[in-house]
Amino acid sequence: MTSDVRPVTQQPAASAGPGLRPNAVGAKHLVFFVVSAAAPLTGMAGFVALAFLFSGIVVPAGYLIAGAVYALFAVGFTAMSRHVRNSGAFYAYVNAGLGPVAGVGAAVMAYVAYALGQVGFVAASGVFSSLMLQEIAGVRVPWQVSALAVGVLVAVLAFFKVTVGARVLGLLLVLELGVLFVLAIAVLFTGGHEGLSFHSFNPWNLLTPTVGVLFVFTFVMYTGFEQTAVYGEEARDPRRTVPRATYAALAVLTLVFSFISWIILMAAGPSRLDSLLSGDPAELMFTLSTDYLGEALTAMMRILVVTSFIAGVLAPHNVGTRYLFSLGREKVLPAAFARVHPATRTPSVAGVVHTTLVLGILVVFGFTSLDPYTQIIVWTNTPTLVGVIALEVLTSIAVIRFLGRSGTGETRWQRTVAPAAAAVLLSAVLALIVTQMDVLTGLGPLGNTLVLAPLAAGFAAGAARAVRMRRRGEGIRLFDAERDGLAMASTRGTPSTSDLR
Repeated sequence: MTSDVRPVTQQPAASAGPGLRPNAVGAKHLVFFVVSAAAPLTGMAGFVALAFLFSGIVVPAGYLIAGAVYALFAVGFTAMSRHVRNSGAFYAYVNAGLGPVAGVGAAVMAYVAYALGQVGFVAASGVFSSLMLQEIAGVRVPWQVSALAVGVLVAVLAFFKVTVGARVLGLLLVLELGVLFVLAIAVLFTGGHEGLSFHSFNPWNLLTPTVGVLFVFTFVMYTGFEQTAVYGEEARDPRRTVPRATYAALAVLTLVFSFISWIILMAAGPSRLDSLLSGDPAELMFTLSTDYLGEALTAMMRILVVTSFIAGVLAPHNVGTRYLFSLGREKVLPAAFARVHPATRTPSVAGVVHTTLVLGILVVFGFTSLDPYTQIIVWTNTPTLVGVIALEVLTSIAVIRFLGRSGTGETRWQRTVAPAAAAVLLSAVLALIVTQMDVLTGLGPLGNTLVLAPLAAGFAAGAARAVRMRRRGEGIRLFDAERDGLAMASTRGTPSTSDLR
């Protein structure tokens, strides 16, 4: 027995049963997952108003900058996806490039980040669902009850095959984007409140003391675009599907966020913006929608905000369960986590554990006096953003090491230049976010440290587990779907890739 823990060995992977369903999703499904996870209507209705409040008219340019930085990150990220197919995504890439101690630490930190993000989104969906029921049906339902109902609904949708989830997300996404672009057409047709101008895209406007706050609000909206690689094992022709879906999703998000935020600015009028934001910023989108589209479409928009939150919950649920599944398959967690349902081929044990954990945390929050929107969602989603960007920095460094030493044929741009530039830029953004956390959380240094503590604890626990496995001589065998699909056929009780329906 060797004392080294190696990212890849030649032995077949152990399996607890059938694997995830291969060839289950195409590029369009992946795009739906990613764009729906970003919840464009929810972002435009809630977060854009706050961005304008703190950063002024430069917000549309901020989305363009965030999209450009993430496109740079995607160069190395998608190049790596052609060599490592694993539902752990960040975990698999960091493991392959930086070793299993960093890899397992990154995996547990990623799971913590996505799980906390789901808690916040479920809480917010409960709030908006209860408000919608009260306005439309006159029924008062506590937000806690609505939130639990959404959490259970999401778990059921996720269980019945990944394609069912993709179809649901696709329908909701079309409706969300439809109402946003109807508003855009109305504003363009009328010329806006003060006429149309592109002054908000002037780069000189970025030279303000609030540029760090701007990046907090713009970068957070892209959280989740990296989920394309999580479905690499279930994608059709993933070598082409994952890169295409990643760039397509980034293009859609950048277009929607920058264009619609500009439309909102034109609808409000730059000189009138401050007065509109002086009340409840969350009402900005609905006020403008009523002015340009009327009350009927605005009521539909309010309903779609709720469905947008549901779509936002479904995406981190799928990612969280697949991280647990991957860690179970690599024996970092008990092997039971790697079980999938024989009919749907979706993670079964991991899904139940993840749902129980998320809803359990939500129940604890529900018995407190914390405000679900201004406190719970902020305190749970801020570590999600910090954790994801930290993982992206680690992934960029891992790409440089892995592709640089393997001679895989990628260009220097893909191997070193783009990943290095992405690591530097994302590190700068991360520093800005951490230093501006008080804007998001309303807490002091101690409170913000406690908010981020689960991330550090998760990374430390994962790294410690990898070290213990090394000391015991247990190898962490990084599963790769393309290499191991046939190897699985020789494992008793495990079908070959061709047998997986």
